[in-house]
Amino acid sequence: MSKSLLLRSFAIITALLISACATPPKPPVNSESEIWQLQGKIGLWYNGKQESATIDWSQCSAKQVRIRLSGPLGSGGIELFADQSGARLLQNGETTRADSIEELASRAEWPLPVDALRYWVRGRPTPTEKLEGRVNTKGQLEQLAQIGWQISYHYRTPFHQLPDRITAESASTRLTLIISDWQDQPKLCTE
Repeated sequence: MSKSLLLRSFAIITALLISACATPPKPPVNSESEIWQLQGKIGLWYNGKQESATIDWSQCSAKQVRIRLSGPLGSGGIELFADQSGARLLQNGETTRADSIEELASRAEWPLPVDALRYWVRGRPTPTEKLEGRVNTKGQLEQLAQIGWQISYHYRTPFHQLPDRITAESASTRLTLIISDWQDQPKLCTE
């Protein structure tokens, strides 16, 4: 056997052994799941103001959510929580309570439609509201009009169930969400 054939065979066997030991890629988060986490960047334009933040959203169950928004290097952050007992906002070391997480988001100058967003971020319409939408040939939602918002979706590939970029506009507000990571086991739920 020639030396080059022996080296090639060794390289192939080594590559096969290494790939056999590698951790298989984890399955993607199911868009229908009520338990998930996303991380990314969010931009918000409203009433002549512009806000941007890193977002870490943990949907712990259908009724429990924790959203962390933070500025550069973690500065100026807020945390929004909601569960069966109501909603809480943690900002500047102070806790504020209300019945609605959307009310608290507005108080923190982040007027987001949180209840609808938990569906929209997964490429799904809010099930209880009227809608107009357009789905592509791969079954991905591309455009959605719901509760006064126009939402556009972008997906990494035609095979991804979950979007990686969402833009949404209402009469007075525009938001862009760029999702860098999806997880099926939210970390913030256990903190």
